[in-house]
Amino acid sequence: MNWISSVDLKLSTWIQKHLHHKNLSWVLSRINRGEMFALVLLPLMFLSELYKPVYLSLPFVLVFTYMTDRLVLVLKKYFARKRPLVSVMGKVDSNPDMKHSFPSAHSANSIVVATILVFAFRETPYFFLFSLFAGVGRLITLHHFVSDIIGGWVIGFVIGLIAVTVHFFLWQYLVTL
Repeated sequence: MNWISSVDLKLSTWIQKHLHHKNLSWVLSRINRGEMFALVLLPLMFLSELYKPVYLSLPFVLVFTYMTDRLVLVLKKYFARKRPLVSVMGKVDSNPDMKHSFPSAHSANSIVVATILVFAFRETPYFFLFSLFAGVGRLITLHHFVSDIIGGWVIGFVIGLIAVTVHFFLWQYLVTL
């Protein structure tokens, strides 16, 4: 585990020196949010035939995203790893949600949604780019280490696969009700 921490620290220090910029971080912090993803996802779900009936598909996606988010919060408290903003840049933030970095909730939540949309509802695989953007944005803003992003993606992808499995076994029954 020490080699992971060492690699994380070196990469975050490199990001701070070469990629991190105050204005870019401000912009990424504003657009790299779940609300922005929802602005794309909600109209899509209401307009596309893939998600009919929406009164079932939307809660289905929301339930698995909520479960992922709760699991990630428990893991953050358990691991209690300081964010790169604190350990690399020495910043202090009074927001309690900003204290812990592993795993990345942005990465986990974005990949669980993308996994469900692509594999359960046959949406375009380009939705995985939202998750890639979320992870890279969190790295550049120094909110997460590389292992936080990868850990979030793994957790979200596994939960997404569980959701896809549930979808295939349960969806035909729910739609016929």
